[in-house]
Amino acid sequence: MMKNIFQKVILITILLPLSFAGTAEEKKEKVSNTQQVYQLSYIEREPGVDDYEVTMLVSDRFIRVDEQDEASGYIVYDDRDKVIYSVSHYDKSVLVIKEHHFSEKDSPVKPVVEYLQLDDAPTVSGSEIYNYRIYIDDGKGGAESEDTCTEIQLVENLLPEVRKILHNYQKVVSGQQVKMSDNKITDVHNACFYADQIYNTGAYYDKGMPIQEWHSNERSKILTSYKKIAVGMDRFIIPKEYRQFSVEKNQ
Repeated sequence: MMKNIFQKVILITILLPLSFAGTAEEKKEKVSNTQQVYQLSYIEREPGVDDYEVTMLVSDRFIRVDEQDEASGYIVYDDRDKVIYSVSHYDKSVLVIKEHHFSEKDSPVKPVVEYLQLDDAPTVSGSEIYNYRIYIDDGKGGAESEDTCTEIQLVENLLPEVRKILHNYQKVVSGQQVKMSDNKITDVHNACFYADQIYNTGAYYDKGMPIQEWHSNERSKILTSYKKIAVGMDRFIIPKEYRQFSVEKNQ
């Protein structure tokens, strides 16, 4: 059964800033060490904490992720080297996550994808909104046999250059999760856990730009605005004096 987790009133509320910000005139670069990048703003939710804002800066090579009003660290992804750096100012360290190749065929579950246009939803920048749902079917038949793992509302044709690097970033995240997993289904690590949080390669980015997401661990996010801004390339630098480390399975 499809979960109607995205309320239309919320969707309509965020579409105005999305459309407005996306059509803003791009400013010219004034100095050589700056670059035009996309700034994506999100509201994220997870159980047990207040809603919080997250900002992504997306260039042609890098992603930087910051939680608003949180000065303890940030994340940088280098798409050329396929490496994620999670910077912690607290203990002056950098968690390094390198690309790990894997096959989705190794997943202990076989999820199903449902992709439907939302006919009664408004358009974003002239493009339609679609619902991308990943679910597990226990094979018993009927809607009650379906367990929704991921539900994403996305816009086709929106920000293709941004989607490409976000897709690559998600693949690196997923590769680390696969590397740390024992691939065994349990009461805690159920089928949706593997479909949504381990073997989630971000295939939905091939379809369009996500504007709302819901995941089986009850985390969700809403894209509230996007625009192009000029930033200094030092925003994507990792502190050289910080200790770098990685985490392997069983550590």
